[in-house]
Amino acid sequence: MTPDPLDALRLPIVPVVPRLEFAAALLRRLEERKGPRIRQTATVRYFVNDLDAAVAFYCQNLDFEEELRPSPVFTMLYRGDLRLLLSVPGGPGGAHTLPDGTVPEPGGWNRISLQVADLAATVDTLRDRGVLFRTDVAMGVGVTQTLVQDPSGNLVELFEPRAGYHERAPAPGQGGSFG
Repeated sequence: MTPDPLDALRLPIVPVVPRLEFAAALLRRLEERKGPRIRQTATVRYFVNDLDAAVAFYCQNLDFEEELRPSPVFTMLYRGDLRLLLSVPGGPGGAHTLPDGTVPEPGGWNRISLQVADLAATVDTLRDRGVLFRTDVAMGVGVTQTLVQDPSGNLVELFEPRAGYHERAPAPGQGGSFG
């Protein structure tokens, strides 16, 4: 058998052994892909009295986008990685009566917190639009903040970081950008 003239140009075969950390990380990623993908998006559900008014409030004033509205009593909005579910009490989905007879209702003190680049300018814009403020602008721990109210009485905290504000870095591969 005649030798292949290209053998002189071929590099020698050298076995490569990956670093143990790399191999372990690659194995974890492959195993994660076997099962169903779990979305790492934060989700908040608010109950509202008037779905149209609530959608208008969040989309026009707080930069949410309506993703879908499969029924007249439910919609899904997004702002960055935050998913906001809005439901009308008494409708299907998250509006089940609890065993003690309590039914979901809008309002209360639970709230979502949205970071804004310039709180003073945001407050001025929202006041001009007639948005109801529940508090004046106040200094919080590491932030300046205020509370606005949606048309159903649900609170939304708007905040601007101050010097020294700390945000946890996203986990590798998790992204993590909020508007």
